[in-house]
Formats: sequence, C-alpha cells, structure tokens
Amino acid sequence: MNFIGDLPMSNGLTGVFLDVLVLSGSALARTDSERRLVVWLAEKDQSRMGYGAIGFDLTEMPWALATFEADKNFLLQAVAAARDRLNWEKLDYRPDEEMLYPCLDRFSQLISGFSQIQPGALEEWLAESDASDPVMSGFPRCPKHQTLLSVFGCHICNN
Repeated sequence: MNFIGDLPMSNGLTGVFLDVLVLSGSALARTDSERRLVVWLAEKDQSRMGYGAIGFDLTEMPWALATFEADKNFLLQAVAAARDRLNWEKLDYRPDEEMLYPCLDRFSQLISGFSQIQPGALEEWLAESDASDPVMSGFPRCPKHQTLLSVFGCHICNN
C-alpha cells in the first residue's frame, strides 16, 4: 500500500515523535502563532486521548493565514532541532533514531509541500478553549521540562 501524503507510525513511535517535537518546538517558539502550533501538537497526548486515537491532518492545525509561511518555517526548524536532539536530555529514555529520523524527515517533506490551510481551523480550536486553557492564558510552561503546557499538562511528564 502506498501512503502518499501520510506518515504512518505505531503508537510508541507516535509518542516519541510528539515528545521530541514538543521539546524542540517549545524551546524555539517565539511568537504566539508558533506557541499555538506546539500546544496543539502537545494536545495529541496518547496518555490522555487514548492509544491509537492520535492522528491528524496538517490542514487541522491552527494555522493563521497571516503567519502561515513563517509558521511553516518554524515547524521545519523544530523538526531539524528535534533531529539534532535538542533537549533530548530531558527525556527519561533514548529515542531510537533509526526509527524516528525517517518520520521526522517525512514530516518535513509534508510540511514543505503543504500549501493550503483550512479556513477557520484556528478560530474553531480557540473557540473550543476556555479561559483557563494554556493557549488562552499566556502559554505557561512545565517547570521541570520547560515545555509549553496543553490542556493535559506537560506532554513529557504525562509520558
């Protein structure tokens, strides 16, 4: 079966993939739009949503038209930083690079080729948030891992 446009991963690999992206993205995020993307990824927490229930389409991400190209570049930088092991020392395990790197590379390809956002995805996601959600309350961070928190807390602590 050909998975053009897809990035199939096992539950375990998905968890590792998100761990390293949340670590690198949290370290690099400087703007609210970048922070929103990291928080959105952190919400894909299998420990809270259920194993096998995490999947997404790039069009579902909270892209803003005004910052789309800059945010794509940010995600590409976050993937590159994850590949360079940025903040991996904060993990209590060592990711299997042989399995992880092809997924990070494929994600970079998908982001690079992505060109059309879903209108309203950002607004819909924010509308579902309440005032206490991290994305609405100043983007707090985990004191231990310095990752941006999601509605589920720290992605790294949870896993």
